[in-house]
Amino acid sequence: MSSPSPITAFYTPTILPPHPQQSLTVFPSSSTTPVPWVVYIHGGAWRDPQQTKDMGIPILQQSSPATWGGATLDYRLSPAVRHPAHLDDVLAALKFLVSEHGHLISHIMIIGHSAGACIALQILATLIDERKAGGTSTHLCDRIKIVVGVEGIYDLVELGNEYPPYRGFISEAFGEDEELWDEASPSSFQWHELLADDNRLNAKIVLVQSTGDQLLSMNQTKAMQSILDNAGWNPEVKVINGGSHDATVESKALFDILRDLYRYLDDL
Repeated sequence: MSSPSPITAFYTPTILPPHPQQSLTVFPSSSTTPVPWVVYIHGGAWRDPQQTKDMGIPILQQSSPATWGGATLDYRLSPAVRHPAHLDDVLAALKFLVSEHGHLISHIMIIGHSAGACIALQILATLIDERKAGGTSTHLCDRIKIVVGVEGIYDLVELGNEYPPYRGFISEAFGEDEELWDEASPSSFQWHELLADDNRLNAKIVLVQSTGDQLLSMNQTKAMQSILDNAGWNPEVKVINGGSHDATVESKALFDILRDLYRYLDDL
């Protein structure tokens, strides 16, 4: 059976005219029964217009199982918007995806690159909070079984300290107040409170970092690993030898890591 053609849609259909960056490309499953879906969130320091949802196409077309579904999405960029607009857009995209295709989605694996990895963990924490409060996102939160951060940003304050030139794009996206940077950073979330007693409700978190990343050292990944370990999440850390910051997303090494995770997800 041939795979259905990709579909591009706006995930804020009630807002007219739609913002061109509030869109996603869906790669529908060829299955008539629920299967896992992979969702990709691009990076680009919350501001780079060259980083788009198209960055996720190789992962969806070349690494994920042929019968699975997938989606890669755009979100509004800074300096036109500030946090939490990026997060709000990705949440809206995920909720739209489930509303339109939920009957064919068994589990969801989210892959975020760089700033997209930050958003991915923000998404997970936000949805868990909504679930604990009895919100309407329970059906979405329960389907997210794996979150993969690839060369991720997790602590904005420490990022600015390690790389002072980066303070410019952090300020564009989060404002000048470093307390706001800290508040928005996944490293500052109360992960021990977000961990469910029933382990079946907890997503697997995987942190991937390349030794050849010229834009980020291992510090962000190591610090996030420690925080999650201390909170009981037991994250997996995968180190890729070589590979620049952007090239890693299309690397065989990453695809091999993802294929192992696909097998894990398929067995749930």
